[in-house]
Amino acid sequence: MTAVSDYSTAIISLLVFVLIVLFQAALVGAGKAKQGLTPGSMPSEDYENGLYRLNRSHQNGVENMAAAAIALFTCILVGVSAWWVNLLMLLFLIDRILYVLVYARSIGNPTQGVRTFVYVFGWGVLVVMCVMAGWAVL
Repeated sequence: MTAVSDYSTAIISLLVFVLIVLFQAALVGAGKAKQGLTPGSMPSEDYENGLYRLNRSHQNGVENMAAAAIALFTCILVGVSAWWVNLLMLLFLIDRILYVLVYARSIGNPTQGVRTFVYVFGWGVLVVMCVMAGWAVL
């Protein structure tokens, strides 16, 4: 258990990310109910629609959750430096918080704007973690 506790910042970062996605799910559900949409339906695909942006942000979090968890736990299993893993997961969490805020507030252009660059940064963090884990196995 001591080895795992070395990664506590990274594990907590992942758990906070999961809680954010779960909170978004509740907000999306409430927003859909308020608009009279049935469960499982999608809001109109209009970037100006706040519920659409919240729903897409939530879906993106769900899509990235497995990759983040696999990258993190693979790094832990193969013994990648806890310092680096903690730093990278903390950066990933901060990035995901920024992603939600940028998307919710509709900051920048819908395509190739701030949201895209924030997303790519988080994506890059996960790629780095995967490469580090792969390198550790070699």
